[in-house]
Amino acid sequence: MRLTVVGSGNGGCAIAGVLASRGHDVSILKLGTTLHMENFLALQAPGTIRVSGIEVEGVFPLHAVTADPAEVLPRSEIVLIYYVSNYHEFVAQRCAEHMHAGQLVVLSPGYAGSLLFERRLRALGKASLPLFAEFDTLPYSSRIVAPGHVEIVSRNVCHPFAAYPASRAPEVASVMEPLIGRCVPRSHILEVALHNPNLVIHTVGVLMNAARVESPERRFAMYRDGFSPSIWNVVERLDAEKMRVMELLGSPATPYFDAFRLRTFGDISTDLLEGFSRYADEAPSGPFTLQTRYITEDVPMGLGLLSSLAKATGVAVPVCDSLIHLACALLPEHDFWSEARTLTSLWEGQLDDLLEALTS
Repeated sequence: MRLTVVGSGNGGCAIAGVLASRGHDVSILKLGTTLHMENFLALQAPGTIRVSGIEVEGVFPLHAVTADPAEVLPRSEIVLIYYVSNYHEFVAQRCAEHMHAGQLVVLSPGYAGSLLFERRLRALGKASLPLFAEFDTLPYSSRIVAPGHVEIVSRNVCHPFAAYPASRAPEVASVMEPLIGRCVPRSHILEVALHNPNLVIHTVGVLMNAARVESPERRFAMYRDGFSPSIWNVVERLDAEKMRVMELLGSPATPYFDAFRLRTFGDISTDLLEGFSRYADEAPSGPFTLQTRYITEDVPMGLGLLSSLAKATGVAVPVCDSLIHLACALLPEHDFWSEARTLTSLWEGQLDDLLEALTS
């Protein structure tokens, strides 16, 4: 298939390398100039990508490595947007002109960003839109270990997603399962957004361990070092708030740990502590600064969205709101409340109208 991966970071390079290794026609599109430039240039010059780790080993050809959306998007059957979700509006502004109704546009992570792309496409006067899909999280954990070289350290075996509109989920699954494996539909993209594990585990794991993250004396590994019994209590309280909101959105109240076991191991029968310990052993170390997407993305995009939806449904979420306040105090250069993705920033109308549109 002809695919374009928008984003040349860890996740984008991992999926691009895996799919290129399987003979697909893969392009990488980079839109910014601040991060991963050395890696982008190392991919562009030879037009290849090196992949190592658990999934595949080798150097594989890419159709194009470019900063020009017009070069690759019109020809693509699938557009995989593997971009930090704070920049979805920027990506939509750059890419919407070149998207068309025959495409599948995948956002991973999504955080309901499909609505921002829809708004931009409508503003351009496009009556027929692509099919959108959002996934809980990325299919692979990976790191760029050298320019042009990505290492894959772990994989998810199950991939929960929602189509937008939800009625087209079978189409998404039929396209994506041959590429990444088992895809399980959820009710709608807001359910997927709230099931993003990073909303819970990244935010609590970093904010409740700020001193250890910033310590120069010990190399912090969040999944291995960041969760004592008391911090698991915070996770459970935040998860309970999230599940209450999900119920009022018409979604099953699935606990974080059940979603984790389904995504990571394919079922919910795996022993919880053993499973999380195994995942922690595979996960890379870090982060080593509070200026990490674990905070700068997952607080405003994840917790901010949860807080906004809670207000719309009349639910109190004191742990969620406290974590946002704490993040603002720890990083005073950010106002995560004003940066937050909210119902208002996504949709011009009431929550009931949005849910009807999502599930049509």
